Amino acid sequence: MKVYQAIAEAIVAENTGPIFGLMGDGNMSLWSVLGKDPRVRMVSSRHEAAAVSMADGHFRATGRIGVAAVTCGPGLTQCGTSLICAARNRSALVLIAGEVPQGAKNRMQGLNQRRFAEACDTRYFTITGADNLAEELAEAFYAARVHRGPVLLSLPMDIQERSFDWDFEYRPSTDFLPPMAPAPNEEALEAVVEKLAAAERPVIVAGRGARYAGAKEELVRLADRVGALLATSLQAKGLFAGHPWDVGIAGTFASAPTEELLAEADFVLGVGAELGYYTSEGGLLFPQAEVARIDIRPAPEEIGVLPGLYVRADAKKAVAAINERLEQRQVRKEGFRTAAAREVLDAPPHQYPTPTDGLDPRALMRNLGPALPQNILVTCGVGHYFSFPAMYLAVPEGGDIRFSSQFGSIGQGLSLAIGVGVATPDRPHLLIEGDGSLMMYLQELDTVVREKLQLTVLVMNDAGFGAEVHKLRAKGMDQTLAQWQSPDFVALARAFGGDGVRLEREADIGAAVQRGLKQGGLFLIDARVSPSTVSDPYSKIHFGKPNTAPLLRPAAVA
Repeated sequence: MKVYQAIAEAIVAENTGPIFGLMGDGNMSLWSVLGKDPRVRMVSSRHEAAAVSMADGHFRATGRIGVAAVTCGPGLTQCGTSLICAARNRSALVLIAGEVPQGAKNRMQGLNQRRFAEACDTRYFTITGADNLAEELAEAFYAARVHRGPVLLSLPMDIQERSFDWDFEYRPSTDFLPPMAPAPNEEALEAVVEKLAAAERPVIVAGRGARYAGAKEELVRLADRVGALLATSLQAKGLFAGHPWDVGIAGTFASAPTEELLAEADFVLGVGAELGYYTSEGGLLFPQAEVARIDIRPAPEEIGVLPGLYVRADAKKAVAAINERLEQRQVRKEGFRTAAAREVLDAPPHQYPTPTDGLDPRALMRNLGPALPQNILVTCGVGHYFSFPAMYLAVPEGGDIRFSSQFGSIGQGLSLAIGVGVATPDRPHLLIEGDGSLMMYLQELDTVVREKLQLTVLVMNDAGFGAEVHKLRAKGMDQTLAQWQSPDFVALARAFGGDGVRLEREADIGAAVQRGLKQGGLFLIDARVSPSTVSDPYSKIHFGKPNTAPLLRPAAVA
C-alpha cells in the first residue's frame, strides 16, 4: 500500500461525503484512488477556488465537514478568498493539497504553504511520514470539526508515494469529539432570566445558530411569555415569518418600523446570533438596551461593539431552561407588545417611484416570493443587489435562504450553490446572483450541467458593479467606470448545455422560476434590473436619506 492509498482510506473513514476539487500533479495519485472508489463521489470543478466554495456550501447545507482537494503551489494560492469566506462563516472544512518537498531541486511551484494558510485564517497540518500518518490525518479533521473552521492538510509529494508496509489502522476524528454544547452555567442563565423578567421592552434576535439548533418553538414560547418582539439576523431571515410580532431582520437590512421600535428596546437577547457590527448597526441600533447572548462558542472573540452577558450553551436547551424558570415564577406580561408598537408595525408602507430604466428590483422580489415552493432552497450571492432579496423576498415556510455575505466577497454564490445542490439533490434550488459576480466564475455553469444538478439561476443584471456605481455617484465621480454592456446570459447558459429566458416584466418572474424548477438542470433567468435604483441601506448610508423600507410581510403578488 502506498501512503496516498492509506490517506484515501482515512478520508473515507471520516465520512465526509462528496469531495470537491481539481486534479493536478500534487494530488493526482490520491485523486486516482478516490475516483475509482464506489463509496466516494468526486465533483470536479473548473477552478480551485470554486472547489473550496463548493465544500463550504456542502457544510452550510448539511452541517457535515466539507472536503476539497487541489494541487500544490498555484493550485493552492487560487483558494485564498474562498478559505477566508469559509473561516468567516465558521465552516468545518479540510482542504487537501499537494506540497512540493522542501528538498526538491525544482521548486517552480514551491510555496511556504503554512504561511499562506495562516494568512487565510486557516489552520495548517502536514504529513511527515508513514509512522505518524494515522494520527496526523485524524488531528487535521479533528481541528476542522472542533474549531469550526478551514484546515489545510498538506501532503508532500514525495511522502505520498512512499510504501506503507504494514496494516493501516485508522480511528476517525469523530471518535474523539467532545460534547459541542455543554449545559449552561447556572449563574449566567439566572442573570438572563432576571433581565427578561424585569424588561419592559424586550427583543429576541435569533441567528443561524438558533435555526440549526431547532430552537424556533422555544423562542416563540419565550417571546410570547415576556412580550418580546421577534427579530433575526440576516442569516436567519424568515425564521419567524407569519408571527404577528415578527419585525424581520435587525441591523443593516431592518425596515423603518423595525428600526424605530428597536431603538426603544431595553433588553435584547441574541440567540445563536453574533449581534455584531451589521446586526447592531455598529452598536447603535439598540441605544437604550442591555444585551445578552446565548451561543455554543466558548466566548466572544472580542469585546465588540455591543458587549453584555454571555451564556455558552445549545440554543434550544438554554431557551427551554429559561422558559421553565419563568414559568415557575409565573412570569407572563405584555412587554413590548403594546397598541403603540402595533401601530408602528401596521403603518402604511412607503411607496417608491417606479424606475424607467429597467425592472424594479423591489417589485421583482415581491412577485417572486409567492411563486416559490414550500421546500425551496435559495442561495444568494453578495453585492448591491442582495439587499433586495434580503428586504423584499418573502421565503415560504419550510423554505430556506442562505447568503454568501461573509468577507463581502462577490463571486462566491455560484460555487456555494453547487455545493448546496450536491448536498441536497431532492430540494428545488434557486440561486440569486449579480451579473458581475456571475462573470467571475461563469465556467462553473459547466459543473452544474456536467454533474446533472438542478439549479435555477436568477441574475439581477444591472450591467455593472452596482455597489461601486452608487458609491461613485455619491462621491461625485464617474459611475460609468463601473458599468458595461451586458453579455447575453441566456445564450451563455445554452452554450454550457442549459436553458433560460430573459425576463420582460416583474410579474413574469414567478412563471419563469417555476418553469426552471420543473424543467430541471441549469436554467438561467436574465433580469435586467434598473441600474439607477438604489437599495434602502445604500440610500441611508451613502446618500444620507432616512430609512423608509417597509416591513416585509408574506403577501399575495403585487
